Amino acid sequence: MAGQAASYFSGFARKVYMVIRRDSLSHTLSDYLIKRINGIKNVEILYNSQVMELEGDRELRRIKITNSRDNTNTWYDTSKLFICIGGNPNTDWAIESKIIRCPSGYLVTGSDLLNHEGFKESWPHERLPYNLETSRPGVFAAGDLRFNSVKRVASAVGEGAIAVTQVHQYLAGL
Repeated sequence: MAGQAASYFSGFARKVYMVIRRDSLSHTLSDYLIKRINGIKNVEILYNSQVMELEGDRELRRIKITNSRDNTNTWYDTSKLFICIGGNPNTDWAIESKIIRCPSGYLVTGSDLLNHEGFKESWPHERLPYNLETSRPGVFAAGDLRFNSVKRVASAVGEGAIAVTQVHQYLAGL
């Protein structure tokens, strides 16, 4: 997604910086997309780097990027920042807890659980799980790590607010 975004933004921006934590794009992008990005003159890839600071008053003015290889800091003047932190959920912690995950690792919640093998046998309640509740009663998931989520910041924030309400419902039912 980051590669596609950089390619798209290059059509509008004078300069696009792709800040990559690793030393290669090949870990996350296909060969055809890497070739396309490398062929775009106004896209610069900053490998082994990460955003460390944002600076501005009422709007963004510049960004400090740190290169982890040589531990240098460079400030880039810009008024825009697009964040794309990847599409792989970090849910390995859920394996031992027996929380149901889809084959890609996303946590399955709510009515999506009804289609998963073993759910009905492991669910201890007569009620169905709440919309954002996982296969473990009282454990809720919101945002990008959730199976079938919209994968947008605004949606994740909204789901987080809904999850708080569902936690209250869960606790009231104890």
